[in-house]
Amino acid sequence: MRVYLKNNGYAVSEKFPMTVFEIEDCLDKLKQRESVVRFEISEHDNMEFPFTLCRRDFSADIYRLNLFAERLKNLNSSEMTAFKSLLKANPDSDFEDILKMTYGLDSVMIYPCSGCRELGETAIENEMIPELEGCSDEILQLLDPEKVSSLMQKQDGGVFIDGHYCVTSGYEPPDINIEIGRPKSCFFRLLVVPEDEKIEQAKWISLPCEKEDLSEVYNGICLDFQSSLPMITEEYFSDMKLIDELNYLAQKLSELSKTDFVKLKAVMEAENKHEIYEAFYCIRDLNEYEFDINVSDQSEFGRAYLSRNLPANFDISMLESMDLFDFGQGILTHNHGEITSYGAISGRGQELYSALTVQPEQQLEDDLEEDIEEDFEPEMGGMSL
Repeated sequence: MRVYLKNNGYAVSEKFPMTVFEIEDCLDKLKQRESVVRFEISEHDNMEFPFTLCRRDFSADIYRLNLFAERLKNLNSSEMTAFKSLLKANPDSDFEDILKMTYGLDSVMIYPCSGCRELGETAIENEMIPELEGCSDEILQLLDPEKVSSLMQKQDGGVFIDGHYCVTSGYEPPDINIEIGRPKSCFFRLLVVPEDEKIEQAKWISLPCEKEDLSEVYNGICLDFQSSLPMITEEYFSDMKLIDELNYLAQKLSELSKTDFVKLKAVMEAENKHEIYEAFYCIRDLNEYEFDINVSDQSEFGRAYLSRNLPANFDISMLESMDLFDFGQGILTHNHGEITSYGAISGRGQELYSALTVQPEQQLEDDLEEDIEEDFEPEMGGMSL
């Protein structure tokens, strides 16, 4: 399920459900500390959803949004049809009601049916509404199937969804309290099968942890790998012999502030660093980079740069409507900077917003060219053409 999330001018498009680390990374990209997000659901595995669900603004805890995506993913075809019929029958439902609609779907009656005429014919043949009981075959043959279908829909509150007729009137929202606990803080999670054990014996390990807790897994097999650093993926952790290094990296990450942790992700993205040992170098050199979390693109960076370098009495509002993409990119290129998923990051040892001045060598060359032009012009003036 693809979801478009937004927060005060920042926006990301992500596919749900996610791991806990992916959720936290999504919030970092949105520059948001709170877990309640504003979002639109754009699609679900190419399945057409009613407008009541897609392209509509919602607000909810992102972990509840993730639960909703997980439940949708696990619905079978009949349950999905029932769910979509509830959406169609209850177009004004809020997100909490829609989340609860993924439970108790067996109370929605579903009949294979292509349309009104087929429904009417089936109703007449099986005397499915009280008005048809006791009617002779001759009378039943005279009835209009589509009018019978219309009467049945009015009585049932039924709707047509994906080649089915769904009766939603018998559905009652389950009386449940959905609680989602917050995960334990960690930086890497590995699903590991200890040596000589069956897959059923696999267990999750969260890092950092005590060294003795790893004694059983050194020669094990990693079945799943989850990372709080998006640049370090399962592809770059292919050997359980690196588990000590990974555990030590997790310990170093736990010592970083939240701001520095997000900055580290920006540095690793900008520098294209994927290996565990490269992450250590990035942590060591973190103070050599400047980071602005409030910038999301080159044009925004260009405005931020000018606001810092123009005279204090300059009317900054004049810049709001200007497209400064090329200007911002030029400044970034000069300072070896990048716009990352988390904000603007300078090159190592560079400053993001320092005023650009002409280098002395360049100034000397310009002055020399001006002197040559001044000496040459009188000679040209004395020539007769």
